[in-house]
This record gives sequence, C-alpha cells and structure tokens, in this order.
Amino acid sequence: MFKSEDLRVVAEAFLYPEDSSFLELIPYLVSLGRRLGLYLNGDFGGENLEDLRVEYTRLFITSPYRTPAPPYASVYLSGDRRLKGEGYDQALAFYREAGYQPVEEGDLADHVAYELAFMALLLEEGRRDLLARFLTEHFLKWYPRFLGALRQAQPRPFYRALGDLVLFLTNRLREEVAHEKKGLS
Repeated sequence: MFKSEDLRVVAEAFLYPEDSSFLELIPYLVSLGRRLGLYLNGDFGGENLEDLRVEYTRLFITSPYRTPAPPYASVYLSGDRRLKGEGYDQALAFYREAGYQPVEEGDLADHVAYELAFMALLLEEGRRDLLARFLTEHFLKWYPRFLGALRQAQPRPFYRALGDLVLFLTNRLREEVAHEKKGLS
C-alpha cells in the first residue's frame, strides 16, 4: 500500500522550507492524506513560504532547551533531553545495520526527516524486517512524544497536519509490515 515516495515526501516536508519548490510538496501531502482516509486539504493549503519558514524556525530550530518541539529522537529518549543522546545512538545503530553511514557532519542522524528518509530506503529495498524493528524499537517510541510537544506549541495548520499524517502513516506502515511478517497479506 505504501510507497517509498510517501516517506520521502513527508521527510522532505520536515526539512526547512528553503525555496518555492517546498510548496510543490503540498498536493502530494493532500493526496497521501486522502489515500489514508484523512482529509487535510484545508490544513495543508493556504500557506505561503515565508510563513512556513517563520513557523519552522519557531517550532524546530531555536535552542534545544527553549525549542517547543525539537525534531530529534534523542531529546525524547534521553532523560535529560540532550542532543546526541540515546536516540541518536539508536538511529546510528540502525543505519549501520542497514549498511549506511551517518548523514553529513553537522547534521543530526536522529532528525525526524532523516529517520523518515531511512524508512523510505528500507521500504524501497524490501528490508521489511529491519523496517518493522526500526518502527517498533525506535521511531514509534519517540515520535508520539514529539507530536505531543508539537501539538502543545499550537503550530500552524501545515505542521499540525504533517505531524498527524506522519503518525498515522507510520502506525499503518507498522501494521502492514507486521501483517506481512505473519504471512497474512
């Protein structure tokens, strides 16, 4: 049911909106939401690039101790909410198990966008056992906490809808992969 492209698009939507090409993601996100039974037309529409940049910075970029919703696993999996903690190490271990090296220096491997892109690679390569473990043992342990922080920050409709879409998508993906593993599909 899911394509690696679905995960690539939501991963890209969780990166800083650099230029107008970012807005080209919106029709795909709306379509993906419909395929999942979510109707997010109004939530993704009506945003302009500058407003999205301001909101992205407010929600995700400022200091880790004052950022409303840091998009890093380690913040939610470490008791002291520090970057490059337990969640970072877990993400790196999964990347290495899959045969990938960490992202470029300076980028944090446990950023939600990189983790979604990693899942896209695993789906594309048919590595469903590793994908199931990544979802169950790592991503879905921290992402709901991140989403709670995001909701509490009262984000603009785009980021609220994106957050909900990713949770729905990854939960359905986990169910789909688990079903396949049991030979039920």
